[in-house]
Amino acid sequence: MAGSAGSILVLTFSRAELLHELLESISNLKNRNDVKLIVVRQTGYEEVGKVIEKWRNNIEVLLEIDGVGNSIPENIGRNRLSGYAVAFDALGSDWVLAVEEDVLLAEDSLLFTKFIVDKFNKKRNFRGINLGSRLPVSDIGKNSYCKTRYGVYGQGAVMTRKTWRRMQAWKVIEYSRFGHWDAAMESYMKTGLSIAPNNSRYLDRGWTGTHTPSNPEDPYYLDISNSYVGSIPLASLPNYKQADIGYWWRSDLRVFKLWESLYFWCIFFVRHPLSIRIYRKIRNLKQKTSEKVRFW
Repeated sequence: MAGSAGSILVLTFSRAELLHELLESISNLKNRNDVKLIVVRQTGYEEVGKVIEKWRNNIEVLLEIDGVGNSIPENIGRNRLSGYAVAFDALGSDWVLAVEEDVLLAEDSLLFTKFIVDKFNKKRNFRGINLGSRLPVSDIGKNSYCKTRYGVYGQGAVMTRKTWRRMQAWKVIEYSRFGHWDAAMESYMKTGLSIAPNNSRYLDRGWTGTHTPSNPEDPYYLDISNSYVGSIPLASLPNYKQADIGYWWRSDLRVFKLWESLYFWCIFFVRHPLSIRIYRKIRNLKQKTSEKVRFW
């Protein structure tokens, strides 16, 4: 796996027990030794600080941030973007696997990530990896992946440095700082290819969160649990195959088709904040011109 230097980014705020279990699952990841662990903590909960102190020897970088944003989404985005900046710009990571405090990671998550990055990172249209799925565990599913066109799963996803740099150049990162970061990135991510495992590499337990179902028996959580590979024995050597065994589990999840890329680039340009600002200026100018004509 040479040439694929990565980092794990953990984002935490208030759920100390879940954070402890996440860090424990990270300590059990296969091929963890050469991957740096970054924790971004939004301060405010003493119990979270105690958990971090317990795991401090496993954490290479700890970034503590005050929640001074104007809204919860702004704080969430600020925390995540700060972590990405440390990983990509300061540490020079080739990729970052970012997870929220309320998930668990399957033991082969890093093996899967490194395999996919090494296989696809030289492709110009490769954007990253979403680690979730809701397809039931199967012999085919647990050792395979599919090609998709989608945004970023906040619960667990991998972004490459190339994607980060391009979004910086397009000012996507700049506009992501003031609201829902994932929505701001979605149009750009959909211009290219995202890989997803056919069986989930994370277990989402976010029913106490801010933007997910609050019922732990919700079909979303049950499906994720039934798809989660956890510590299921897999092949001794990572050799994941492409297998298109189902995209039905999410209505807006699209199969990646290269010929559709121009269409999604057009959507990206139309929805880009700069385009919207230009449109609004033209509209205001037309309104002012119309008012002057009526006055005369």
